[in-house]
Formats: sequence, C-alpha cells, structure tokens
Amino acid sequence: MQLRLLFNLVLIVVFVVGILGAGWHYHAQLQGDAMDEVRHNSEVLMETALAIRSYTTDQIKPHLDPLNAERFLPQTVPAFAATETLHRLGDRYPGYDYKESVLNPTNPRDRASGWERVLIEQFRADGGLKELTGVHGDGIEQSMYVARPITIHQVQCLVCHSTPDAAPTTMRAVYGDDNGFGWKEGETIGMQLVRVPMLYPLEKAKRAFTTFMWSLAAVFGLMFIGLNVALTRLVIAPMARINVRLEELATKDFLTDLVNRRRFFERLETEMAEARTRQLGLSVVIFDLDFFKRINDTFGHDSGDIVLRHTALRVREVLRSSDCAARFGGEEFILLLRETRIDAAMAIAEAVRAKIAGDPFETVGAVSASFGVAEWNHAEDPRGLINRADKALYQAKHDGRNRVVRATA
Repeated sequence: MQLRLLFNLVLIVVFVVGILGAGWHYHAQLQGDAMDEVRHNSEVLMETALAIRSYTTDQIKPHLDPLNAERFLPQTVPAFAATETLHRLGDRYPGYDYKESVLNPTNPRDRASGWERVLIEQFRADGGLKELTGVHGDGIEQSMYVARPITIHQVQCLVCHSTPDAAPTTMRAVYGDDNGFGWKEGETIGMQLVRVPMLYPLEKAKRAFTTFMWSLAAVFGLMFIGLNVALTRLVIAPMARINVRLEELATKDFLTDLVNRRRFFERLETEMAEARTRQLGLSVVIFDLDFFKRINDTFGHDSGDIVLRHTALRVREVLRSSDCAARFGGEEFILLLRETRIDAAMAIAEAVRAKIAGDPFETVGAVSASFGVAEWNHAEDPRGLINRADKALYQAKHDGRNRVVRATA
C-alpha cells in the first residue's frame, strides 16, 4: 500500500507538471498559428484587391474609357472595381472587408473614419512607411488590418482630381464639384485597407486547445489506470476487449445492431464534407414504423423488439454497402445515401417501404412505415437537412401513412 501511494503521488506530480507545461506551450503555438492565419488571409485579400485593380486598368478601362465622354462609368475606376468586387466577397464571408479610405474622396463612401484618419496621417508623416498592420475592434468585431498608402505617382490621376474644371464633365455630373479635388503629385491622399476577422481562427485555436488538453488529460488518465492495473497484476488483453466493447456500445444500437444517433451524425458530417468538395449528391431518408405503439400495446414489447430487429435486417437487404442506416430513436430509423440525388433516393426509399410492408412480421403480421426524403442543398447544416426530411415524414403520416414523401427545398 505504501508503494502504491508513493507511486501514485509521483505519477500525479509528473502529470500536473507535464500537462501545465504542454498546455502553456501548445496554447502559445495555437495562438501564434491563428494570428499567422489571419495575417496570411489579410495579405491574400490585399493582393486580390491589387490584382482586381491591375486587371481593371489593363483589361477593362481601355475598352470602356471612350464611353466616359457620354456617361461616366465608375466601373472603369480601379478603386471602384476592387471595392465593389470585395464587398461582394464580404457578403459571403462577413468581416472580410476592403476599403480605399481617402481623406477627400470623390465617392463619399470612401471617406476615412476617425481611426482610419489616424493611420493615413502616419503615412503622410512618414513617406517611407509602406505598410501598417494591427488589430482593431473588440469582441466578435475584432479584426486584423493591413493598410498600404495611396500616393499620387501618376500625373494622369490629376486629370480627374486636380480641379473641378479639369475633371470630366460626366464625372462631375455623378459626384459633384465638392469632393475628390485638390490632390497633388507625390501626396498621400489615403490608404488601401483590408480587414480580416480574428474570431474564427481564434475560436478554432480555442477548440483545438480544449480538445488537446482533454485528450492529454485522457491519455494521462489511461496511463494512470493502466499502470495501476499492472500493479494489481491484471492483464492487458481483457482491458482491450472491454474498450472495444465500450466503443461498440457507444456507437451501435444494441437492439438492431445499426449505428446509433451519435455515429450517424459523425458519418453525415464526413459525407457532407466530401460531397461539398466533389460536388456530389447526398440524401437522407427518415422513416417511422406506423402504429408501433399499438404493436407494443397489443403484442407486448418483445414482439415490438422483434419487429425493430427484422426491420433493420430488411433495410440492410436494400441498401448499398456505401450507405449508412441508423436507429434514430424508438421506432424511427434514418438512412444516409451517399452520391445519391433525390430521384434515386426516392426510389430507394420506396424499395425499403415495399420491403417492410411486403412480408408479414412474425406474430404481429403486416407492418408499414412512412418515409420522408430530402436531398442536401450544400448550404444547410446536418440538423437542417434532417429537419426537412422529418417534415416530409410528418407529411407522409398526415397523408395516410405507408408512403414516401419528398421534402420541399
């Protein structure tokens, strides 16, 4: 007992020191990696803006400039093209923002805000300063910014921005005579500014850190248990068999031998990721045995269990090896059909329905089921997809049961 106590005390000390040291190091590394990811994304966004500006200047502006004599086209302005394009990117990825922030802009939307003016003044004060980076905002609004100066190096810019009289009449008709004039060659009039949200990388780092720490704790815990088992002369093989059995209990339904709800969601998320990458079809079928409570009440729960087991067997006879069937709860089952569009999914569901309803079950006789089928639209999350299928299932029940209903988009 004295040896066991001393051994466990030493093991606990090693565990505490090890987990604290590893946690500190890994946390610092994850935070650094998250910041590097944000910094990389901001640089990519900035280079994207520069590419759009260059493309507009080289490929768009020469073709559209002749039209500006009749009606000014903002689309020929590289800054306008870059801002418009990346604003649309921001609609899809909130927080990713690009702005050509100017002290005295032609387009009022480009006017610098208070904190942006501070950065512009730094560029104006130091002509050799080529880039500023930093963090702006708090909480979920916190973002990393990269700013580069906009300095007038080309005399052509002054044609539109020196004096109102020198500017094209069509441009003045759109923006007026009060803004965007008085620029001078060599003057820093604003900056290109990109902002990338920090929330997502930092949250990812936080989740990774939490997972790592729990994993590390679990590893040390298993080591602690294993070493104590060795001290009490237990063999490793029985423990391995127990762990395998626990894994089966955690992932399979004991009655039907189908996967359980938890494992189904894991498989669904994996298949969604592959379907999104390869642009494949993916469908789910959810079905419920009709009047199952009546079976339990009339014939007993043992007969109900037999119906559930035989239902699982009949489902397996129809499904492909690549598909996944799960007992979702009670008398409810769910099927995951990979690389399957809605029409094929409806056909498979109909085959399962016919298989269940076609042959009477032992003791209880004929049993039917109602089905809801939904195809993933590559936008919704797993629960959204299942909810649509579930609504179709309820529609099938409402329409008279023993039928297959397609979910609405």
